[in-house]
Amino acid sequence: MRFWFSLSTFVFAVGFTLMGISTLDLFDFNGRPGPGYFPLIIGMGLVICTSINVFKDGKNRHRISSSDGDEKSLYISDTVVMVACISLLVFTLNFLGAVLSMVAFCMSFLAYFNRGKHWQNGLYSLAFPLCVYLLFDVWLQAGLPDGLLRSFF
Repeated sequence: MRFWFSLSTFVFAVGFTLMGISTLDLFDFNGRPGPGYFPLIIGMGLVICTSINVFKDGKNRHRISSSDGDEKSLYISDTVVMVACISLLVFTLNFLGAVLSMVAFCMSFLAYFNRGKHWQNGLYSLAFPLCVYLLFDVWLQAGLPDGLLRSFF
């Protein structure tokens, strides 16, 4: 299963890179770097990293035995929790806004995957959304969904 996941992420990375190169310009009309550089750099990094994963997982494919059903059920429950947390983020993004949705996502995600570290989880759940807000909304001026924050400010 791991090999097939690695292979599918490799195919996605190649598709992302090709789509970025074919649809975006590397240079703008002044000869400066254009919008195509970001997909090119990220895409090439993804292609390199995922190809290494495919190679390693292909080598180890015959060694891994999936006879342990208890381990599979652990992965299934982790996957269900992760999908639930991501769904919480996606469905509350426009209503609560980006910052509050990310705080809720981080708190719920870390409550399950980083149990018992309440101070660390709380600090990270506040610091990460604040950094994302400062990066995208303030520095890059890309704009994030305001949600409930719009009514207070």
